Amino acid sequence: MADQQQVKHVLFAKFKADISPERLDALIKGYEALPSSIEVMKGFEWGTDVSIENLHEGYTHVFLSTFDSIEGRDAYLVHPVHVAYGKELLAALEKVAVLDFTPKVVLKLNK
Repeated sequence: MADQQQVKHVLFAKFKADISPERLDALIKGYEALPSSIEVMKGFEWGTDVSIENLHEGYTHVFLSTFDSIEGRDAYLVHPVHVAYGKELLAALEKVAVLDFTPKVVLKLNK
């Protein structure tokens, strides 16, 4: 039986210093476009570091993709569109870290 627990795929990125703002914008737009080509992507968010704790280890951007299952995440990793985009993105990064997790507790507050 397939594991149907949601999976979050988090990529922390530090772009190379010589990446132009236009190139950075194009790379982010490319990431934003992945869900329209990769059906197993159920959610996508990204942002830049705004923490005041100074614990970012040099990472400046975070990209969060959501999948309905481990199998969905696995299909994403080998999807030709992701593989092609990943090569382009990785070439522009000075530093990268990836963490996948299955949420254990979801707390929704009604305010």
